[in-house]
Amino acid sequence: MNFKTLLLGSAAAMLMAGGAQAADLTVAEPVDYVKVCDAFGAGFFYSPGTDTCIKIGGYVKFGTSFGDRSGDLNLVGNFNGAYPDSNWGNFFTEVSMQATASSVTEYGNLTGFIDLRAATSNSPGNSQGATLDQYINNTTKSAYVDSAYLELGPLKAGYFTSLFDFGRGYNDTGMFGSDSTVDHIQLTYAVNGFGLAISVEDQRDRGQLAPGLGFEGTVETQNTPDVVGAVTYASGIFSAKVAAAYTNQAVERSFTGVVPADDIYDGQSGWAVGGGLELALDNVSAGDRFFVSAAYGDNANSFTGIAGGTSVAGFIGPVLNDTVAAAPGTSWSALASYKHVWTPAVWSSLSGGYASYDGSDYLDNISFDAWRVGFTTVYTPVKGLDLVGDVFYTDVNVDDDLNVANTDGSGWNFNLFLKRSW
Repeated sequence: MNFKTLLLGSAAAMLMAGGAQAADLTVAEPVDYVKVCDAFGAGFFYSPGTDTCIKIGGYVKFGTSFGDRSGDLNLVGNFNGAYPDSNWGNFFTEVSMQATASSVTEYGNLTGFIDLRAATSNSPGNSQGATLDQYINNTTKSAYVDSAYLELGPLKAGYFTSLFDFGRGYNDTGMFGSDSTVDHIQLTYAVNGFGLAISVEDQRDRGQLAPGLGFEGTVETQNTPDVVGAVTYASGIFSAKVAAAYTNQAVERSFTGVVPADDIYDGQSGWAVGGGLELALDNVSAGDRFFVSAAYGDNANSFTGIAGGTSVAGFIGPVLNDTVAAAPGTSWSALASYKHVWTPAVWSSLSGGYASYDGSDYLDNISFDAWRVGFTTVYTPVKGLDLVGDVFYTDVNVDDDLNVANTDGSGWNFNLFLKRSW
């Protein structure tokens, strides 16, 4: 046997041995890699093994606020009492975790959304109009549902912004106006820039039952949901919305003349109308916007900014929102806000609003007027990080024949926070 024959025989043996060992190896299963889903916009990806597209978002917000009040409106003392002499020591942290799941069906897009939030025990300045739920959860440091809904084509149901709402301007604190998150079901139809929508909303989220009235007696109210309709239009630089609502949240007190326990509180129906208009002013400066809105209501205070999330009652204190929402009478509000973009990283806004309530036929002839003006600047040094400063001044004037509530009060506050969004 020569050397060439020996070399060929050794190579054949090695190949046969390698083949036998390879046959013993376990074959790896296919891997489901995450795939980008572009059917619903940026940030979505396919849930492995399904046709559902997922998007995860949220933010971490750290801030501080301080302020002071003056005048004789002792109900505003909540702010001054918590932060005497305008001390700069009110730090707070808030987090939000958001998830969206969407898929395409023969009935239209099917979507589910949830926004869970939690905060430390320190609350921002109360002129932001925090809700009672937010104050409670800030104290317990427990998570709460800020909004959640499911959507199939034109049908949307869950806990989200009321169909009546128009927005409170380009600022964090907000002008006076309806700013309510409610449980409701909504149906929308859109064509050629026009949109028609109707919703049936839980009136309890606006304080219909008025548990904070604090009077003895019998409350006879109907558990009737709010009904809201809206027409929208958007084309080019122009977008507008007109909405109307029927509500049953007001409560009228009937005096018996004997003892308070014999008094009767009857539920009263009411209505509200409002509209909002936004103009894109890119011809002035890219990104500039101007927004105006107004609302009028009869026995519908939470629809006009007298009560609710961003309201006169929210400035006074969150516990009073239910009481003020149930007060009978007429009210109206209006606001204007302008946003100017200085650079791609910096923009500012100037906002002003007014709200008025006339309860002269009820509640010991109580009526009041309130106005608010504010300036906001946002700096975004890198994508996803905002440094925001809010400076606001609020004035409330109360007319009360019996001086049950003191007459005048005003307050200012400054909010500064960092917000990392994703």
